[in-house]
Amino acid sequence: MKKKLVTLFVCAIILSLFVTLAACNKPDEDAEENMTIRLSTTTSVNDSGLMDYLMPYFEEDTGYKVDISSAGTGAAINAAKYGNADVILVHSKSAEETFVNAGFGLKLEGRDAERLSFMYNYFVLVGPEDDPAQAKDAANIKAAFAAIADGGHTFISRGDASGTHNKEVTLWPTALNITGDTENLPEAIAGEDGWYKSMGQGMGACLLAAQNRNAYVLTDKATYLAYKNNPDGDQLPGLDLLYEQDNDLKNTYTIIAVDPAAPFVDSVTGEPLAEGTVKINAKGAKAFADWMLSDRARELIAAYGQEEYGAPLFYNLTD
Repeated sequence: MKKKLVTLFVCAIILSLFVTLAACNKPDEDAEENMTIRLSTTTSVNDSGLMDYLMPYFEEDTGYKVDISSAGTGAAINAAKYGNADVILVHSKSAEETFVNAGFGLKLEGRDAERLSFMYNYFVLVGPEDDPAQAKDAANIKAAFAAIADGGHTFISRGDASGTHNKEVTLWPTALNITGDTENLPEAIAGEDGWYKSMGQGMGACLLAAQNRNAYVLTDKATYLAYKNNPDGDQLPGLDLLYEQDNDLKNTYTIIAVDPAAPFVDSVTGEPLAEGTVKINAKGAKAFADWMLSDRARELIAAYGQEEYGAPLFYNLTD
């Protein structure tokens, strides 16, 4: 009997070892997912080439991989609301504040707020080489907008609730003395003249549309220069940079980590998603934010564009 018990005990130990070895050899199905960060960002930081430039350094330094999706700020924020992003990088203060106030932003350990603003550049007005509106000679950007409208010169608008579009919308009311409800601003601007073209597309598409239509367009400077200095040649030979560095054109970029406990909604119905449906890589989001705000990233951002353009395309915010 004793011998039988010993035999059973030995068998149990051997079985336990097999189970342990099998568990050790089993692929960790969550490992790849845990080391992947879903970044939802704007077309400007993507089309300008900044993300392609920075991410190899980030991945080398941290071991994380970044899955980047880019769209206008409105769409980038919505991706996070649907649970499709761990962190967002956008540039529209009012939209960012609405996002945070709705419970989607996560205040990371060691940070004072959910919104982490870290760099800026400038929106610029570009348009036809001959500048029929003489926007280049305007006293300020709002006067330039007024001159474009007064002459009925074609203006290409993003029309996509992006940060660029949101900035543009703030300039028209003062420029044209529009008061009251500006919800239907394009109609209030253009009336029936048809010079104002709301595209509902990204920055690159709108720049190309302005090139093809001999039109004006508000853009971030980085994307404009990236298209002008494309390796395949100037993609915007008919567009000149006409107005920049007006105080009203400063363009600040912000990182916000997504709260795993946020009130996520269905992308189709808008109905709340069941608890546990969305998995947020909060640890990865923190790693991304910490690295992007590090001295290492600041040095890289300050250098980006220097060699090609003689000046950086983005500037670090002062501490």
